[in-house]
Amino acid sequence: MKLSFYALFVFLISSHIFGNDLDKKNIEQLIDIYFKSWSEADMNSYKSCFHPKAIIHFNNLGNISESKLDEFVSGQAAAHESSPSKMKEIPLSKKIIWDNDTAQVTVRWKLTAENRESYGYDFFTLTKLKNKWKITYLIFQND
Repeated sequence: MKLSFYALFVFLISSHIFGNDLDKKNIEQLIDIYFKSWSEADMNSYKSCFHPKAIIHFNNLGNISESKLDEFVSGQAAAHESSPSKMKEIPLSKKIIWDNDTAQVTVRWKLTAENRESYGYDFFTLTKLKNKWKITYLIFQND
């Protein structure tokens, strides 16, 4: 009886630990898709990273503007279309904190377009729905 209880206890603990590792991997994968799809101007894949009711804010020197998802994605597509050169945004560092079905992710990024570079941060809130992580909130800012 004690051996069965111990085996069950070890199984439950290891399931929790490996579940967390899987969550972290899935969160990292979502963020990687977010940056890759944006850089490839694949707005369908980019939009799929978000929850349909996601809210997006841009912090421009303390002036905060808000967009709904469709408006935001349309603006990103327009930015790609009007750019004289291909734009690419790459994550330089990621900090991930999560518990259960909610995560906070901070990403330091670099945006390049021809010989122009800019830097900034994305601050994400993610929610796990039906075992899939989605961005429910994003605030971003340029340096």
